[in-house]
Amino acid sequence: MNQRLMRFDVRLPKDEYVGTLWDEEHRNRFLLRPEIEWPLSVDPMVWPSVFFSKIFRDATKLPYGNIEVNPATDDGKYWLNLEQMQAYYAAHKRPGSRGVFIAIHLFSERSLAEDTVPYSLPDGIQAALVLGHANPSECPANSEIVGYDVADASGISGLTNCGYPASEKLHLGRAWASRLNSFGLLKTLEDATEFRKLSDARAPEHAPFWVYGISRLSVAQ
Repeated sequence: MNQRLMRFDVRLPKDEYVGTLWDEEHRNRFLLRPEIEWPLSVDPMVWPSVFFSKIFRDATKLPYGNIEVNPATDDGKYWLNLEQMQAYYAAHKRPGSRGVFIAIHLFSERSLAEDTVPYSLPDGIQAALVLGHANPSECPANSEIVGYDVADASGISGLTNCGYPASEKLHLGRAWASRLNSFGLLKTLEDATEFRKLSDARAPEHAPFWVYGISRLSVAQ
């Protein structure tokens, strides 16, 4: 399995979004383990970023953080340069705020040496996943992987943002609950690979899905 660090981000801490976003109805619809206290994801609709671009926020009306960025700096794909992101966050954060610094990794059986990974959509249209060049290309020392997610090329999570009908929820919950950690993420790369294939089948409108890892970065704030 090949791995490449794709980008960095700063996500909202638990107390700034979980209480309002993840009510009982939302948990029952989107989580295989509704009791998870702090659901994490690569998907910013599941775990919002502290950063937002006004044109994207106004278009989607989704929850976002409180630090606005110029679309020329952040096109919705987040940050490639960790030092640049840290400096921007330090200059604009609220007093006393402590966001969660993360890196998002892509895992694939396919080569990740090039800047794009071509793929086919269900209707046969050819597309490509753009990887970019993260700087640095490795996480800072003492950072740790907090789990694995499965999402489509636009970042929509097949694990926590595609919804589970009641008829499907019981079966999948029994099969997968033990494979999820305390953040609702998949514990192992092998489980994430298997769930990716499941997601391709249960949500073909988002296929193909990709396997992502989330690292919590050890950086000064």
